[in-house]
Amino acid sequence: MAEASPLPTENSARPARRSPGATPVVGLTGGIGGGKSAVAALLAERGAIVIDADAAGHEALLRPEVRERLVERFGPGILAMEGDARIDRRALGRIVFADPAALRDLEAVVHPVMVDQFRREIEEARARRDVPLVVIDAAILLEAGWDALCDLVVFVDAPRATRLERVGRRGWSDAELRAREAAQWTPETKASRADYVLSNAGGLDDLAAAVDRFIAWMSDRDFRVRVGEESRHRSPSPEPSPLRRGG
Repeated sequence: MAEASPLPTENSARPARRSPGATPVVGLTGGIGGGKSAVAALLAERGAIVIDADAAGHEALLRPEVRERLVERFGPGILAMEGDARIDRRALGRIVFADPAALRDLEAVVHPVMVDQFRREIEEARARRDVPLVVIDAAILLEAGWDALCDLVVFVDAPRATRLERVGRRGWSDAELRAREAAQWTPETKASRADYVLSNAGGLDDLAAAVDRFIAWMSDRDFRVRVGEESRHRSPSPEPSPLRRGG
């Protein structure tokens, strides 16, 4: 897939999602092992506020009203241990990833709570003058419909062999990667729904350069990308970062 290429054709016909004049919200997704979290970290180094969907999901499970509804649906076996009110995420995962209906029930309880948190964090970030952009880092951004909160969607792309090598460092087999991929949209489908495809097939220096090209692409399309002096000095790129424009 071409490096750092916007996807015109069918995507150009999609209604604009921008909030005019507001700090842009970027939805960040990708294939498993694609490196979206590394992209999120690089954007954070350049001043972005990153909203981690996984962390938001974990926080949602700690809420008493969420826990009560899940225990009612899935039984007390999803609790960590007798007398412990916390949800055992592994036990819950074994249930929902083996049963699509159970997964939908879980999402119906947890996702609205997460969306409320996303909205609050976006509003708080947009109230700050020193935040150049907000990023929602979410593997299931598109499947969950969270792209509706975003001004644009970025797909982080990497060849499957590269992704398998990366997840292999976590102890995953090819079969485990396939099983987890089956619970998400295919990388090709996600890329076709994105506004921008960012390649992560090389090393960290290559990725940092690709992130800066993405920021330049945003700036060229009149997104209000701005940073303060503190963010400028954190850029790892050896070249002047396009994020500095207009700062």
